[in-house]
Amino acid sequence: MRYLLFALSLYSALGFGQQTAQNLFSHYQTALYQIRIIELGSGNKSSIGSGFQINDSGVLVTNYHVVSEYVYFPEKYRIEYLAADGSVGDLSVVNIDVVNDLALVQVQTDKISTDFFALSESLPEQGSSIYSLGNPHDLGMIVVPGTFNGIKKNSFYQRIHFTGSINPGMSGGPVVNPDGQVVGVNVATAGNQIGFLVPLTKVYSLIENSDLTTLSPKEYKQVIATQLMENQRQLFNRLELGVWKSSNLGGAIIPTLDEELLACWGDSNSADQEALYLSVEKRCRLDEEIFLHGGLRTGGVEIEFEWLESEKLGSHRFYEFFSDSVAGAGAGNQASKNDVNNYQCKQDIVTNHHQVKTKSTFCLRAYKEFPHLYDALYIGATLNHDSQGLISHFTLAGVSQDSAMRFTKQFMGAIAWQ
Repeated sequence: MRYLLFALSLYSALGFGQQTAQNLFSHYQTALYQIRIIELGSGNKSSIGSGFQINDSGVLVTNYHVVSEYVYFPEKYRIEYLAADGSVGDLSVVNIDVVNDLALVQVQTDKISTDFFALSESLPEQGSSIYSLGNPHDLGMIVVPGTFNGIKKNSFYQRIHFTGSINPGMSGGPVVNPDGQVVGVNVATAGNQIGFLVPLTKVYSLIENSDLTTLSPKEYKQVIATQLMENQRQLFNRLELGVWKSSNLGGAIIPTLDEELLACWGDSNSADQEALYLSVEKRCRLDEEIFLHGGLRTGGVEIEFEWLESEKLGSHRFYEFFSDSVAGAGAGNQASKNDVNNYQCKQDIVTNHHQVKTKSTFCLRAYKEFPHLYDALYIGATLNHDSQGLISHFTLAGVSQDSAMRFTKQFMGAIAWQ
């Protein structure tokens, strides 16, 4: 009997979910749009995404990354929409939130649909059924049922964890509760039914900070620069004021930052009995970055430590091996010569208050479009011992010079010997 009741309840739930999906599609498809980036030279689509209407004036919400190539290169692209009835028209940019990957765009036509999505007043309870809408792989609008799993942990750039399939082309589409009210925006997938959404609060904030008038292309990068500077200020205030704990790695004591913010992993070759040296690693990083355009990402933090020791190598061979290990460190974020200048580096021998002597290299590269923003790269190798040592490395992407210097001083001062 229990199995029969379970089967009936499962059938009822599936039936309800299917009916809800059908209702959502039939009631709201006229408020859903495909958003296309058109390359002017060829007149063809360069990329596609989704968007949804939020008022009767034709304002749509989408992801920033859907329209990013136009924002960065307005002389090369334009934006257009494809509506459910097959009509096509131009879009203009009203506002952007590059940190939270959101954008507002405006339909440029007199024939604006009066249908639009309402925004929910609150997020659902964890485990609730929600529905992702979008245009995957240019196949037309679909509804994908899934589960609301709350705000993702270990996250500075807040995301909702969604169990469901978010496929290419669905970016910027709405995710709604069974009443059709928006609770988030499709933004990314990690595969295997793991998706991420921009939370509702970020949508409200963008709308409240907009006068719903079109930005000029000259304003796009000014807005981005302001948002990036404010974001790095908040991030590094949290890192600097947070609890810097200590943990052991080999014979060293290393700083461990806020693990609610940075995710950490470890590895070693201790099980390899034929190894000529012992290597123990710890790597921590901010899971998310800020997408600016196809060749540039920023806003990341990456920290790595490696303890090396050997009784089998002589001091000279160990020094060569140790030096070669240092040479492999590099920037953690994606950037091209069109976006950043070459690194300018300074080397020094520094002894901190724990009497740890380190050969350090500190480098900065400037962003060409955003004055006062830099990528910082640090590499340090201890010099206190002949057959063991600690290599430390970090990259900070999209940071002010002042924030980078303060972080470096705090970081170097926290390293000690056991």
